[in-house]
Amino acid sequence: MDRACTSEDEVVRLRALDRYRLLDTPREHDFDEIAEAAAELCETPIAVVNLVGDGRQFFKAEVGLGVRETPLETSFCRQAILQEDFLYVPDATRDPRFEANPLVTGEPGLRFYAGALLKTAEGQPIGTVCVLDTKPHELTERQRRGLMRLARQTMAQMELRRSLREQAEQRLLHERILDSAADYAIVATDPQGRVTRWNAGAERVLGWMEAEMLGRAVEAIFTPEDRAGGRLKTEMALAREHGGAADERWHLRKDGTGFWATGEMMPLRSETGELVGFLKILRDRTEQRAAEAALQASELRYRSLVEVSPQVVWFGDAAGNVTYCNAYWYDYTGLPPGETGEASWMGAIHPDYREVTRGRWLAAAGSGRPYEVEFPLRRADGQYRWFLSRAQPVRNETGAVTSWVGTSLDIHDRRQAEEELLKAQEQLRLAVEATGTGIFDYDLVTDTLTWDVRTRSFFGLGPDAPVTYEVYLSRVHPADLDQADAAVRAALDPAGSGSYDIAYRTVAPEDGVERWVSAKGQTLFHDGRPIRLIGTARDITESRRAEQVLRETEERYRLASRATNDAIWDWNLVTNHVLWNEALQTAHGHAPDAVEPTGDWWIDHIHPDDRARIDTSIHAVIDGTGTVWTDEYRFLRADGSYAHILDRGYLIRDEHGRALRMIGAMLDISERKRAEEHQRLLTGELQHRVKNTLALVQAMAAQTFRNAGDLEAAREAFAARLISLGHAHDILTRSSWTEAPIAEVVDGALAVHRSGAATRIRASGPAVLLSAKPALSLALALHELATNAAKYGALSNEVGSVDLRWHVVHEGEAPRFCLTWSEQGGPPILAPPSRRGFGSRLIERSFAAEVGGEVRLTYAPTGLTCRLEAPLASMQGALAEAVA
Repeated sequence: MDRACTSEDEVVRLRALDRYRLLDTPREHDFDEIAEAAAELCETPIAVVNLVGDGRQFFKAEVGLGVRETPLETSFCRQAILQEDFLYVPDATRDPRFEANPLVTGEPGLRFYAGALLKTAEGQPIGTVCVLDTKPHELTERQRRGLMRLARQTMAQMELRRSLREQAEQRLLHERILDSAADYAIVATDPQGRVTRWNAGAERVLGWMEAEMLGRAVEAIFTPEDRAGGRLKTEMALAREHGGAADERWHLRKDGTGFWATGEMMPLRSETGELVGFLKILRDRTEQRAAEAALQASELRYRSLVEVSPQVVWFGDAAGNVTYCNAYWYDYTGLPPGETGEASWMGAIHPDYREVTRGRWLAAAGSGRPYEVEFPLRRADGQYRWFLSRAQPVRNETGAVTSWVGTSLDIHDRRQAEEELLKAQEQLRLAVEATGTGIFDYDLVTDTLTWDVRTRSFFGLGPDAPVTYEVYLSRVHPADLDQADAAVRAALDPAGSGSYDIAYRTVAPEDGVERWVSAKGQTLFHDGRPIRLIGTARDITESRRAEQVLRETEERYRLASRATNDAIWDWNLVTNHVLWNEALQTAHGHAPDAVEPTGDWWIDHIHPDDRARIDTSIHAVIDGTGTVWTDEYRFLRADGSYAHILDRGYLIRDEHGRALRMIGAMLDISERKRAEEHQRLLTGELQHRVKNTLALVQAMAAQTFRNAGDLEAAREAFAARLISLGHAHDILTRSSWTEAPIAEVVDGALAVHRSGAATRIRASGPAVLLSAKPALSLALALHELATNAAKYGALSNEVGSVDLRWHVVHEGEAPRFCLTWSEQGGPPILAPPSRRGFGSRLIERSFAAEVGGEVRLTYAPTGLTCRLEAPLASMQGALAEAVA
């Protein structure tokens, strides 16, 4: 069940993950924003962009965890990568897969998980974008879709980084290869011949540094004669026309000296075929040229001593080593005279035939049998021609091989003729194969009808089945039979043109398969009589079906465009004519007779603040090479209001890339925009609440630990205050931080102290709604009173009790809220405390300072009495006046 356990699939999955090289990398803003967006979207405290590695999970981004890596054994994502796309666990304690998970049963007490799978283009699961919570949680369908969109955005970010990294690596490799070719001057130019790249070899061979030449005309390396003759333009033209322009001529160095170089200029083109510049490669061949000149002079001196032959003549010793070649060999190959080593003659043979030729020669030399082989032999100018090489062993009187005599004859013209014939035959075969064409031949003199294999297949006949005109008619569809027979007779009529052109259906009796066939032919006449009808047949069943599908598709498009709420438009860019579907009126109220069918009308109805941007963005696509345009803008409805629009358009271009038509659809996203604005406001409110709460917690911590004599007791007191604050937060969260019933605030603050003495704390009073800040202050005050009572007062023994009452006093100009805490039955208070503790100060500060109320503490012998009083308006904030 666990993908991470064993199979080869895990190896493939980990290899797919490794291609992105994101494990153990630092945090990145783009991924952090995705995690933050996931937490905000799903309203959870924890969100993670998670990569599942070998035995661990690495958090590329996280919110609410504070760690970058955890083991895989207890991971929820370990299960998520087994899913198709999404894992959703509303309550982990009710899910058999996770109810015993240590992360659920122990810290941090996870209860909720939802994760969208990160999948590569090959479908390999490599991680998740997930959200978690320590309490059960429900996801809406919108949140689920949004989480999956964030997962797709995460994969897009990962793919982008991988692509950019690979491109950079490839570019670096190319540059290193270029600079490593130190013996070659490699120069790149723009289309006008200005230098854009100058490798290290160019610096060594030509003398100029790259910084000196960038932007300069490459003509600087040509001789004055070549410049005057326009040699650079000639090479560029030849390179554009033929894909390359080779040359061998003099060039100039920076110091003005000349050198003989072999070179080639090649065009550089973009992926779309556009010329972006040229590449010129030079190699200094001055020394080699001098050596070749010396060699030629030497050959002239000895040529008179060499037998002139129209073919290569060579000798070999008994072991098969070539010892002599005549002048023809050296004239043809350009090899130095007297060079007979294996490396020289093997080097003249085409690389694809060297091993075969060498193997046959060694086999013949070893066995003493005659030798014969054909191979391409390189001419001195670099061209290859086909040669037939034969050799016979020379034997002594005992029959032992003493030497070899061989010849090599130029058979290039013969081979070329054979290859041209084979090529023509192959081209004809491929042409017939590619067009799916069959051939028929009707000899009217002998009444013989001949079909090739493909034509037979059109009629459901095998390769050996007999074919006659009657067989032909018997397999034509009955509905087309008369028409087919009449077409043949018309083609055979001497009074007609002799042409045969018809489409008909065939039906094979064996399987009942119906096919469409298009047949074309021409009749040959002699002395006014038809003697032969020859032509081609082609299966057009698919095209006929495609025509029917096209008709059905056009009808579906017509119906779909009427049914959709999207305003679909079809813009003829040549005539500036725009067609709209009915949704323009349905969705935006524009009646057809009020719409001007031009692109200008559409532009004029875009919000003035968006108009220039949209006009620029759509024409950037039209005037460029792209095919897809998408953008958002505000569109004027007929009633004067503006709709937020997501518009997408698709370009149709001709074979030259010119834009002809653009078809698109306007999607009204006004509701989505309003939802996004609402979400933004909610996020701002949440940030405000969190800041206030953190400030309160900071003050509590400072006061609790400032003068603490017992740190353990201080920690317990601080934890209890946080729990009380948390209960109050839970109550406020249920009402979106707008209001909280006082009874729930009281129950939450006293819940811990009521667990063992539920009847010892009596609380009563009217239903009063409290706003957020007073609710928190009251909860903290009640918590401090109950804690003090449990330590020193009425709740510290078995018989004491607390009476808690509140009411609203309607006296004077404004109602006032009053709450009284009274303790009875506890240890008697012999004297008021000598100093005020943090609890007393917290009550006064949290209640008096926050809501402008009054706090009175009375230490009677029978027990403590605390009276809290504040204006009702301060307790309720913006809430309506409560009923007393």
